[in-house]
Amino acid sequence: VVASSSLEALQRAVLFVNVDLYRTGLSGIDRYEAPDVLTAMDEMLFSLRGFPASTKEKLLLVVMSRFIEKRALEAGQGRLDVAFQELSRMKDEYGTAKVYERLAKSDLEVHVYGVPDAVPEVDGITVHAGESERYRRSWFVVFRPPPGEEPAALLAMEAGPNENEWDAMWTYDRGRVGRLGDIVENGF
Repeated sequence: VVASSSLEALQRAVLFVNVDLYRTGLSGIDRYEAPDVLTAMDEMLFSLRGFPASTKEKLLLVVMSRFIEKRALEAGQGRLDVAFQELSRMKDEYGTAKVYERLAKSDLEVHVYGVPDAVPEVDGITVHAGESERYRRSWFVVFRPPPGEEPAALLAMEAGPNENEWDAMWTYDRGRVGRLGDIVENGF
C-alpha cells in the first residue's frame, strides 16, 4: 500500500464535485486538501479526457494543480511557473484569480504562460505570452522551492487528434522538477 484516503476525502475532492468548485474557489485554497491516494500517484503517466468525453478525468489535473499551488503558497518562497493555455483563465475563473492574487502577494517568484487572449495585470506576477503550439497545448505547474522545502511539478500536454485530451504526470523528484523548471524558464 502506497497511500490511502477515505472515500469521503475522494468524494469531496473529485467524485461529488465538478471543476466549477475549483474555478469559483468558494471554499478557498486554505480549506482544500488533495487526497493522499491521488498525490501518491506521482511518476505515473496518465491519459485523460476533458468535457464532453468525460466529466471527471481532467479534474484530476485541476486537483493536482491546486495541490502544487497550495504547496507553493505554504512555502511562501521559491519560483512557481504555471501554463494556462489561455491567460484569460486568470480573469474568468474567480477561484483561480483569488489563488494567484494570494500567490502574488507572497515572496514567491510567480510566472504565468499562455495565449494572450486577455493578459492579466497582477502586481507580483510575470506574464509570458505567446501564440505557438507550446503555449496552446501545455499545462504545467512547476514549483521550485528554496532548500528544505518539497518541490512539485505537474506536466500535461494536449495530445491526440481531439482537443481536451491530455497525457500527464506529476513528480516530487527534485532533479526532475529542476530540469522541467529549466526547460520552461529557457524554452518559453
